[in-house]
Amino acid sequence: MSMDTVVGHEIVRKLLADTAASGTVSHAYIFEGKSGVGRKTAAKAFAALVSGCGGKYDADSNPDIAVADNARFGDTKKKTPGLSIDAVRALKKDVYTRPYMSDRKVYIIPDSERMAPPAQNSLLKIFEEPPPYCTIIMITDNANSLLQTIRSRAIIVRFQPLERAQVESYLVEKAGVSAERAAVLAAISGGSIGRALELSEDDEAIAQRDTVIGCLMNCMKTEKRPLYDFIKFLKQNKPQIKEILEVLSTWFEDVLHIKCGGAVEVNADKAEELKRFGRAVTREAAFRLCEIVTKYTLAIGRNANYSIAVQCMAFEFWEEIHGRSYRSAF
Repeated sequence: MSMDTVVGHEIVRKLLADTAASGTVSHAYIFEGKSGVGRKTAAKAFAALVSGCGGKYDADSNPDIAVADNARFGDTKKKTPGLSIDAVRALKKDVYTRPYMSDRKVYIIPDSERMAPPAQNSLLKIFEEPPPYCTIIMITDNANSLLQTIRSRAIIVRFQPLERAQVESYLVEKAGVSAERAAVLAAISGGSIGRALELSEDDEAIAQRDTVIGCLMNCMKTEKRPLYDFIKFLKQNKPQIKEILEVLSTWFEDVLHIKCGGAVEVNADKAEELKRFGRAVTREAAFRLCEIVTKYTLAIGRNANYSIAVQCMAFEFWEEIHGRSYRSAF
């Protein structure tokens, strides 16, 4: 596996290739970026480069390169993503065994933001006293979700969303998606090939996105019925709330870009609706709408009362859209 398998990310690819060529490889990296943009593919390609096997083995066949999960390191009880502390302990024992056939052992840890603090703390020992032949690559949506002690001992490599044309081209050339459908999927994927591929097989997700955007557009009306319908929709779709929050987040980010004189970045197929929504809110309100989504995404992720959380979130949306306090409006 070479860096040519990574779509886009020219600067990151050059950085990693130059690092491998120079031999100045760090003991720890954090690959940060949205899921599906190529973080894991880049990690595998980088691991293959630094292993020193001269291309004889790729990341999937090299015994000294491990994509770490609980099952691989003995914790078969835990099925959810994120290494458990028992799996980390087993990984640590393996780290201090020298490479079998490579110059360097590389451990790739997906979903590292899902590691509990005790598991991260257990991993910290390797970061503090790494053997010279070991590199750990942690993959995460947000480096700030990791302990500061972890972040301070690793090099953070950030992966930006891919350009829409890159996602569209991949869907047509590699996944066999029609050009018309690829254009829509690329527009709503948020720059993530992984997300675009998921959507290509899930017509319900596209329909749900249309429903969420329709609810927001209806909330521009002065009557209260659309607000109550939106709250009802959120309460009835708890299993899909992660995807719904993603739609809300990208929508408000695009509105903010418009209000600041920029271009639509994600919801290009909904440009006219975005312009209408943008005319209904101030730039300050657009910024606060982004903050509201972030606030309630964190709250729901921390197991806040779901029904109360989504109701309060919808009320706060209404307040910003209409420029008045819902506390006095109802």
